[in-house]
Amino acid sequence: MEEVSPLPAASRLGRRLVRPWDLLQYLVLRTETHAYCAAIAFFALVGFYPLCTLLLWASKGVLAGTPAHAVMVQTLEEYYPQGQEFLLRNLEVTSARHARAGDLVSVLWILLGAAGVFIPLEAAFNKTWRFPEHRPYLKNQAVGFLLTSACCALAVLFVLVTAGLQALIDRLVPPSFAAQALRYLGLRAVALLVSTTAIFLFYRFLPNGRVRSADVLPAAVLAGVTAELLRYAYLLLLPYLDLPWSQGPYYVSIGFVLLAYFEAFVLVGGAFLAVPVSEFNSEAPG
Repeated sequence: MEEVSPLPAASRLGRRLVRPWDLLQYLVLRTETHAYCAAIAFFALVGFYPLCTLLLWASKGVLAGTPAHAVMVQTLEEYYPQGQEFLLRNLEVTSARHARAGDLVSVLWILLGAAGVFIPLEAAFNKTWRFPEHRPYLKNQAVGFLLTSACCALAVLFVLVTAGLQALIDRLVPPSFAAQALRYLGLRAVALLVSTTAIFLFYRFLPNGRVRSADVLPAAVLAGVTAELLRYAYLLLLPYLDLPWSQGPYYVSIGFVLLAYFEAFVLVGGAFLAVPVSEFNSEAPG
């Protein structure tokens, strides 16, 4: 059963942040958390490429040759830190095939495949929030399909808003380093807003129990900011991992899986910080 906390959500989150050992113990020292995050990373690998193909296919018909399409490609480069030229070229080819086929059944299967990530994610959230029952598989996939569709809509909104913002900057600011910096800051600000919104939707609607918006909003904002910082740090450290040497031809996929794995810990950690409990010292989900 959900416990009611007398503290505002932001105050509870602040108290937990000054006790980092509890969060570290829950995320790093529990084998179960690693299993959840590994499963999330696996499903992300399975679903992300087809979903990107779908988004590029959808953008080609309306946004081809526009700044919005360029923004979408620029964003995808951050999630494919290695082998970018190879992967983006194949994404373009695959999306062109989808455009010629125009198969709506394939689109449906892509969305359902992307919804697979919500199987381990719901299980992790239910465990963190102490909800005893998981949804049946079909109900989980129905919720996952709706959340995937919402994320696709957010992705399209991100592309359109960012492209419009960059076009406005190009119109008002002469080409210069300042203009490039403003374009990049605009992209990052909109990306942060969209990712935070997506995380909020996950926290609010994916757990199989009653979750209040006020409880999860501060944690969603913190998780969104942390995920952005984590991605920057990962991109800086990635060359030192020398994945092509250790992973051979699989280094591109491994590079993506590692990023998804680390960001899964951010999602689960944010859920842990949002747990509504009456006393901080009494919490130990599990």
